[in-house]
Amino acid sequence: MLQLRSSGLLLHITSLPSPHGVGDLGPEAYRFADFLAQSGQTYWQILPLTPLDPGAGFSPYSSPSAFAGNTLLISFDRLVEQGLLPAEDVAVLGAEWQSSPASMATAWSKKQPLLRKAAETFIEQGLTTAGLGFDSFCYRQAEWLDDYALFVALQQDLNVPVWTNWPDALVRRDPDELACQTDRLAHEITVVKVLQYLFYQQWNDLIRYCYNRKVHLIGDIPIYVQQNSADVWGNKTLFKLDEHGLPRYVAGSPPDYFSADGQRWGNPIYDWAEHERTGFAWWIRRLRHQMSLYSLTRLDHFLGFDMYWEIPSTEPTAKVGTWVKAPTEAFIQAMYRQFVQLPMIAEDLGARSAEIQPLLAHYNIPGMRVAQFGYGEDLPTSSHIVHNHTFNNVVYTGTHDNNTTLGWFRQGEPELHQRLNDYLGTTVTEENVVALLTRQAMQSVARLAILPVQDLLNLDENHRMNTPGLGGYSWQWRLQPGQLTTDVSEQLLALTKMTGRL
Repeated sequence: MLQLRSSGLLLHITSLPSPHGVGDLGPEAYRFADFLAQSGQTYWQILPLTPLDPGAGFSPYSSPSAFAGNTLLISFDRLVEQGLLPAEDVAVLGAEWQSSPASMATAWSKKQPLLRKAAETFIEQGLTTAGLGFDSFCYRQAEWLDDYALFVALQQDLNVPVWTNWPDALVRRDPDELACQTDRLAHEITVVKVLQYLFYQQWNDLIRYCYNRKVHLIGDIPIYVQQNSADVWGNKTLFKLDEHGLPRYVAGSPPDYFSADGQRWGNPIYDWAEHERTGFAWWIRRLRHQMSLYSLTRLDHFLGFDMYWEIPSTEPTAKVGTWVKAPTEAFIQAMYRQFVQLPMIAEDLGARSAEIQPLLAHYNIPGMRVAQFGYGEDLPTSSHIVHNHTFNNVVYTGTHDNNTTLGWFRQGEPELHQRLNDYLGTTVTEENVVALLTRQAMQSVARLAILPVQDLLNLDENHRMNTPGLGGYSWQWRLQPGQLTTDVSEQLLALTKMTGRL
């Protein structure tokens, strides 16, 4: 599926510089697109764009919607240009955030009132009916937008964030009650829809800017959805739930070397039999939506489409569970009938990775190879070591869940350092380890190489994006203005040319 040698950088939107708390879709996003083009890069990879949940530590992988956009990413600079916010109101966010961590909690509390003000202005100015695209957007996105807007409006109106605690008629989605609430909350629903329109308007503007510079976007789609989401509330038959809408089983992974209790993620398990009965219609809608946003989509935890760990919801840990086979072949065949060639990358990392490789090879879906993972005790046979890469791979020095390469080396055991020395045929140090692994990734036979910006800048463990299990302490890292210099661009361009990835 990956036809040409190419490369790109991994940087989430929230990690861009911004005076408004977290990175957004404003001027710095366009500057980064220019940097990519000037550096000879073909791809910009980001993390999921879906809304954040304060109760889930603001993780982009735990969202109340699989379709909606994260309105925290709306650029206030753009709203000022549109006349939807006064410049003096935006100034209160303060330039002091420019050099501070990307605090999601602070941004959430400070941005919500201004976002609502912009939506109210949009409505007051009659722009919902002014032929500027809002009505068309609502019509085209109605399959997910109507449920999501009502879901958010009900959360706010009832002041009850968890839908399973709502009045029974709403939990059951009684048609008459839904119609009544939709009429009663019409204004609040419109506010939610306006903010979604503004988000997607700004996202599509950025896509066009990138494509005009021959830069393509790689998105990210988590396999599971959050229990407390519009998706589960609106599609209860597609999940293994009890009569009250609560999950009978939840997702996770069994105990292993890294975790004696395993990982209990808590997401509801799909009722794959029902998905198959419907021709995987929900998944087709979800992937079609993703493909409208990106050139390529990384499908997180792809192993779960083959075998998944099903944990009874009454179990406090992941120790007790069962491996269950998913209808893998039927699912992928249904996707291919819809999309001919699936523009996706399979995140095939994990203990059962080898079992999924024949399937990926058969359907020509590229998997991931992570340079850091290649230097374990299984080095000669590891699929991640460079001599075992294949054409249809995407190679990374590290991912958003890993330490930076410099941090990984600094915190590594002497045995790791020795394996690096032996394999690379030189003494590997803190001064050269990032350059060596970066060069190795770019030299790989894999057709696509992606470098986290932290590795491009040789940053240490204090700059990692996510440490699994730390909740709100993750997802905070942000690029500082001026870090992506002309020298950095020229060095990356030279390496890209030399390794045939231009």
